[in-house]
Amino acid sequence: MTSARRRLGFLPLVGVVFCLSSSGPFGIEEMVAASGPGLTILMLLAIPLLYGLPLGLAVGEMNGRFPVEGGYYRWIRAVFGDVWGFQAGWGAWLGSFFDGAAYAVLVAEYLQPLLHMTPMAGILDAHPFLARQAICLGVIGSCTLANLRGIKLVGWSTLVFMIFVISPFVVMCAMGATHWEHNPMLPIKHPDIGWGPALGIGAMLCMWNYSGYESLSTAAEEIEDPRRNYFKAVLISICLSVPIYLLPMLTMLATTPDWTALKAGAYPAAAGFIGGPALGVWVGLAGAVSNLALFNAYTLVYSRIPFAMAQDGFLPKALCRTHARFGTPWVSLLFGAAVYSLLTFLSFAELIVMEVWLFSVIYILIYLALWVLRRREGGGPPAAAPGGEVRFTLPLGSRGIWLVIGPPILLILAGMFGSGPEYILFGGLALASGPAILGISRIIRRLRRARSTGAA
Repeated sequence: MTSARRRLGFLPLVGVVFCLSSSGPFGIEEMVAASGPGLTILMLLAIPLLYGLPLGLAVGEMNGRFPVEGGYYRWIRAVFGDVWGFQAGWGAWLGSFFDGAAYAVLVAEYLQPLLHMTPMAGILDAHPFLARQAICLGVIGSCTLANLRGIKLVGWSTLVFMIFVISPFVVMCAMGATHWEHNPMLPIKHPDIGWGPALGIGAMLCMWNYSGYESLSTAAEEIEDPRRNYFKAVLISICLSVPIYLLPMLTMLATTPDWTALKAGAYPAAAGFIGGPALGVWVGLAGAVSNLALFNAYTLVYSRIPFAMAQDGFLPKALCRTHARFGTPWVSLLFGAAVYSLLTFLSFAELIVMEVWLFSVIYILIYLALWVLRRREGGGPPAAAPGGEVRFTLPLGSRGIWLVIGPPILLILAGMFGSGPEYILFGGLALASGPAILGISRIIRRLRRARSTGAA
């Protein structure tokens, strides 16, 4: 399959990894309503150290050991075997549907206020839900077509998108420095929400914004020198993400008269208040482009999970089919597009919490896989990786590695079980579906072997 595809160079790789893990400050506005201004700022500072950086370090080493198509699914399978490997791949595929749909919904959230400034305003007012769904379907269709053409088009287009997305926030923060009217840290917590939900939901939303460093590992065979370049791109993305999240949020909270009204899509209004309608429109367009780029990039990486699982015999072989010209997994792409379209009927917050719930287990498995490898090596140098040397290793043994992986595991568990009973129920049911599907897959494979033996 890889022979039909051109590999992604370092510069567009940085653009894609940054896009997958951040793509600008959009989406963090929901944290204010869930937790309060002060907690939002504190979590934006603490979670990259407790969660984002450890994830980036673990992913950097694991990708250096196993730079293969399917990424973290195949890392976990190589260390823990078929059962946990399948659980990781199945959870990632389920989570990808909620994640992808969330980005399509955010594009609609940012575009609709801008479209109200056009002759389409009457149609939007008469049919707001239909207009929202039409935008979502347009995003899903266009990005699916782009992904059918391969990784290089996705990579370079994403890099251009990111430059456009970041630019208006530089202007907004510079102009906002002279408009600060109150302390952006107050109140610390939302007065109508208890400490448990305020920390739980807020942490889940913040972790979502500092996640994604593992995502492009699923297309590692399509990257130039993945052992070296992938980890460098991850570190650059982490360093860029913190100020890009923090500074616009501080500016918005210090200048917005009513922080309780902030929700997804709030940045254009804040920018308009600071710099006038033109800046507000620019930020609104950047929000739409940011989430379009996110959906575009995640369509790429998520389509490789079912492709790899089908190659391994866990899912129908039809998902292995690739485009004759571009070498892309077209069946996987089209199936994902259909599910994304259905899930856009849910709200943004519902989509994100379900996605984080499903991916939280995968992150824990990545950390534990790294620890198991440390134990097997007995504190010595890393075992030779398939296809070449390991380019990056954390200088820690089987005990010391817990200094890196312990804090994010605790944070993940606290966020999962503090998110609320409805998410625990539905997230738990989604995870429990993995063993059931694996059992069905094994029965089907046994029946096929029996038929082939009988025919012989």
